[in-house]
Amino acid sequence: MPAVFHLPARLIPWLPPQPWLQVRSATRPVLRMGEREVRLRLLEAPSKLSADQLPALLNLGAIAKDAGPAIPLLVGAFLSQRIREALEARDASYLDASGHLHLVAPGVFIHLGGGRSAPNVKQPGQGTLGVHGVRAIQTLLGEQAPVSVSQLAERAALSVGQTHRVLTRLEEVGLVRTSGRGPAKRRTVRERTELLDWLQTQTSATRRERSLQVALYARRPEDLWLHSSTKLSKAGIPHALTGAAAASVFGIGPTSVPLSRVRISPEVPLSQAAEALGAEVTERGANLTLLQDTGRVGCQSATHQDGILVAPPVRIYLDARSERRGEDIAQRFREEVLGY
Repeated sequence: MPAVFHLPARLIPWLPPQPWLQVRSATRPVLRMGEREVRLRLLEAPSKLSADQLPALLNLGAIAKDAGPAIPLLVGAFLSQRIREALEARDASYLDASGHLHLVAPGVFIHLGGGRSAPNVKQPGQGTLGVHGVRAIQTLLGEQAPVSVSQLAERAALSVGQTHRVLTRLEEVGLVRTSGRGPAKRRTVRERTELLDWLQTQTSATRRERSLQVALYARRPEDLWLHSSTKLSKAGIPHALTGAAAASVFGIGPTSVPLSRVRISPEVPLSQAAEALGAEVTERGANLTLLQDTGRVGCQSATHQDGILVAPPVRIYLDARSERRGEDIAQRFREEVLGY
């Protein structure tokens, strides 16, 4: 007889199918195995959860709010490997949207290592996601509350029509849900982890841009980033540091980045940006790659970090993934900065 896992409906898609485990919708979380019942108490993992927060969080979950014992189960859309290992070391239970399940109770041990290689969403309909759609989704991933079409359009600097088409497509593939009607209609991301997983599979989100390699003298990479950003800003050229170099500004990965990437507004020729920097165009000995920022996915919503204009976090992550040996840095950035 298979075990039966009763969970709130929103958590059911997180678990991959198993022949020995049935998952059913219920308001009261519980695991049933024959006549035995293991009650669970769900603990919502905060965003950017760190290992040093776990003792207090688990202690809070161990305090029963109602009669009878229950096993605390930490649930979060994205739990990093570091967090999962820390929980396992404490014999603490967890579940995340990637299908990682670790359940420890008296006489019970269940461990699933994550069986979802791709988001569990409907297949996309016809048409492809354009670069402006990528920008809209990058902005949407940063929203913490339900958002209207006009609000998202304003924040992403897109037309209402462009934004509506993107949101409609995300509804079709099951990545956003709607609430309200008419002017009160709002969209909410179902799971940011799933939306980011989907976005990184889109060709337009990771397209190969026109580029120009240049050399600009600087004693340290940090000096290079600050000086280049200062010079481009003085020249009125919209730009944003991105990829592994930008991740390093956030304290992720080594600062000794051999080739830093800077996105340049598509309205500005790359040669003009190189001239404004006073940089030498060269492939040998280059330490900067100037990228044409098609769709303004990096320049739009760029922010200052330690005096350096950096791309939006989602764009930093996507660009880092495409760099040589950048996958590990991108994953750390996703875990420690994005948190989903």
